[in-house]
Amino acid sequence: MTDKKQPVKLVGDELGAAGVDPDLIGSVEVELEAVVGTARMTVAELMKLDKGSSVTLDASLEKDVELRLNGVAVARGELVAIGDQYGVRIIDIAR
Repeated sequence: MTDKKQPVKLVGDELGAAGVDPDLIGSVEVELEAVVGTARMTVAELMKLDKGSSVTLDASLEKDVELRLNGVAVARGELVAIGDQYGVRIIDIAR
């Protein structure tokens, strides 16, 4: 008795945007970060922060939010309100 295995068929539209079969990895959980802006400060300034302190970011309300997966930029978007939470409306996806 011979064991005839069928080759894996990965063609065109059956693949996701990354060229991977979505059924194969679809249930893998990842963490996506939304980076609004950054702040530069000394350690002394950081140690003075307390509850109620404010940190000024290098971002304006009109600046795009960068979405990062494992530290790598994968998309950008704009902040939106979704109920009583923030969300990001995607405006560009990295290739």
